Amino acid sequence: MHATVRAEDVFCWLDEFCSRYFRQRDAEATLALLSPRFLSVGTGEGEVALDKAQFRHLLLEELRALPWPMSCVIENFTAHRRAETCWDCFCDLLVGLEQPERHVHVTYRIRLTAGFHVEDERWFIDTMHASEASHTQEDGEFFPLSFVFQGTEQINRKTQRELTEILVQLMPGGVVGGYVEEGFPLYVANDRMLQMAGYSSYEEFDRAIQGLVINSIHPDDRDFVTMLVHQALTKGDQYEVQYRMKRRDGSDMWVHDIGRKTIADNGREAIISVLVDISEQVSAKKDLEKAADKDPLTGLFNRKAAQTRIETAMHTSGGYLFVIMDLDNFKQVNDRYGHQQGDRALYEFAGLLTHTFRRTDTLFRLGGDEFGVFFAAPREVGVLEYKLKSLVQNYQALAQKNWPRACSSLSIGGVYGQMPREFAELYRMADKVLYEVKKEGKGSVRILPL
Repeated sequence: MHATVRAEDVFCWLDEFCSRYFRQRDAEATLALLSPRFLSVGTGEGEVALDKAQFRHLLLEELRALPWPMSCVIENFTAHRRAETCWDCFCDLLVGLEQPERHVHVTYRIRLTAGFHVEDERWFIDTMHASEASHTQEDGEFFPLSFVFQGTEQINRKTQRELTEILVQLMPGGVVGGYVEEGFPLYVANDRMLQMAGYSSYEEFDRAIQGLVINSIHPDDRDFVTMLVHQALTKGDQYEVQYRMKRRDGSDMWVHDIGRKTIADNGREAIISVLVDISEQVSAKKDLEKAADKDPLTGLFNRKAAQTRIETAMHTSGGYLFVIMDLDNFKQVNDRYGHQQGDRALYEFAGLLTHTFRRTDTLFRLGGDEFGVFFAAPREVGVLEYKLKSLVQNYQALAQKNWPRACSSLSIGGVYGQMPREFAELYRMADKVLYEVKKEGKGSVRILPL
């Protein structure tokens, strides 16, 4: 499992924490995700926990004071592997509390760093540090620079230039400049930018782009960048854009470009830009968009993704079998064995599903302990019914072995037909069949024609 862990997996487990902590306000479910050696620093002066027990105390105090569910959106997420089984991540959290009856409308943005590790194929959160952006730092500064430039009239021009060069070296990206003329003739490029793009010297870069900054941009992005820069400069003196830049070896590098118009020493209008390499973030975002269709705990499709796939397949398959299934007495697994074992039960049941059915079948988690499978154009309903019955037996054996006191079983209800239907209607029909199964004793399968 360790070799397959990716940044989107870290995102999914952070989102699972946010769901339990903010949206569900479930203390025990939240604590189940934490390492025993968990360390936490919050935004408040006293919000420091040096172990899981201290965090439990703080969490319970918070829930007594503020028990209401909150919205939570993860933005600007990035993650890095620290060791084979350990990851660190950073993001912004936009937390909201909406209580119209109390006239409460609050939105709160915090910055969060967190550390994760995998142990026995389970994720644990080791550290969390929440912070607010400084209100004393002026907007647009990388750090409070006011004190650096106070009294600069007493510093000679050479010293100011040297100070500027030092600050440029500290910047996280490279600097490139071009004249505000056709093709943006090259004006300046610093060593950091040349290193980012893989060039050994300014002269080599200048030759490669034929003296025009526009030639350093991917051909498909040039018209867009040119148009946006000119439009922005007609309204002001600054622009911001993202595009692909060509490296020396021919590969593409995604950059975030913030530029400002200035006057060069020779009197010509020019642009000075700061470029930050965002290739990893763009790649991670694309991976996350793919992962957005998956349930973070089980790896199966979530309800929204399943609905889209099913409604498309019903119009092309010429027939279908749709089943939903419930883990009976699942609450007892959580109550008697803890939420961590409850998560394990859901994860292992998902493994049974993927082992039993084909990759072309749509396997999904509807939510909680409810799952579903959609079979397009089934040849033999009887064969699939036999597989479903074996799934019931296999889950019962799994539950009896690991959580015997919960007496958990599996109930399945389904329908098959030819005429395409909306997902909601199909679900309602299968749920009615499942209700009858549970009413008559649970732990069995029933499939009915439409």
